[in-house]
Amino acid sequence: MKINMQRMAFALILSALMSAVSLANVKSKSVTFSEDVKVGGTLVKKGDYQVRFDDQTKELAILKGKKVIAKTTASLEEKPQGTINSILYRSRPDKEGAAILLSVNMGSKEAVIGSDQTGGTVTAK
Repeated sequence: MKINMQRMAFALILSALMSAVSLANVKSKSVTFSEDVKVGGTLVKKGDYQVRFDDQTKELAILKGKKVIAKTTASLEEKPQGTINSILYRSRPDKEGAAILLSVNMGSKEAVIGSDQTGGTVTAK
């Protein structure tokens, strides 16, 4: 009887954990930045990164391995008409000439940072 109760408790805990995981809608993508980019005020050096977008928290995170390099708020939107799938991210220069990250291709949609999409340059890799 005791073993059956332990199995039942384990099954309930496992079910609860699995349902919490299924509720979180996190999209992940590997991106190579060909230039240094600013993300939420943080300078991200050019190189290979993992980009994660959490649909629940509306947060975009740039990771190098398991270390979070930068975080910012973003929204997941349909790609602009005519956007080519090979474009990994879009950026625009700021007043000092540094590139500011505008959006990241997340597959069928793109994670858009902020709402200013004017004057963006397209960086393809």
